[in-house]
Amino acid sequence: MQSDDPAERIKKIFYRVLSVLSYKELPKTFVIFYSVGVLLYFIPFTRELFIAVTPLSLIFVIASLLWHHKRWDRSFLLFIAIVITSSFIIEAIGVETGAIFGQYEYLNALGPKVFETPLIIGANWLMLTYCSASIMEYARRRSSGTIDVAIKIVGGALIMVMYDVTVELVSPQMGMWQFVSDYPPVENFVMWFIMALVYHIIFAGFKIKPIGKPAIALFICQIVFFLAIYLYWQIALILN
Repeated sequence: MQSDDPAERIKKIFYRVLSVLSYKELPKTFVIFYSVGVLLYFIPFTRELFIAVTPLSLIFVIASLLWHHKRWDRSFLLFIAIVITSSFIIEAIGVETGAIFGQYEYLNALGPKVFETPLIIGANWLMLTYCSASIMEYARRRSSGTIDVAIKIVGGALIMVMYDVTVELVSPQMGMWQFVSDYPPVENFVMWFIMALVYHIIFAGFKIKPIGKPAIALFICQIVFFLAIYLYWQIALILN
């Protein structure tokens, strides 16, 4: 006979939520989460809801990912502080001057802004560095160690540039940011590579060991997510 105790029901719900955020289940959770996100975006009357919850979505996936990081030592905490702080400052200067990434502005989908720059942008740089480092660490293990530290660093930076190339296809339509030109200038991608390279050098220098499957799954889900939205707009353009 099932118990009608409200506390017991709440306890069961709590453990069920924790189970989908476990290390084993998190990749599947990310797939479902981003699939729902695509549907919310595709349906016109839920698109505004999708844009409104974008900052909360980013916080959710970043927190879910880092929850499983094993060594929260001084080096990792310092790495987090360096990436979040420096990337926010660089982005703020870039928005103000247009001299770093090109002339661009942040829209409203990424949440509250300071100096016209979303507060969450530093956490996004952190997530991307961590995920791309996880991909390169997985590649190193699969290559039986033939991929050295230098290749891991450069490869991680290139993966982050690939991410930017993808997200730039849909960032204005998703209300994240937009450039004065139709597509970002070359200096945007050059600066992305330089920043990513520096963060991966620090990551490797601090000997941080990233978790594997959830981080890789999150990165792939985001790439597929942005490509799906890009295809949606391309099809809509053809049909119109």
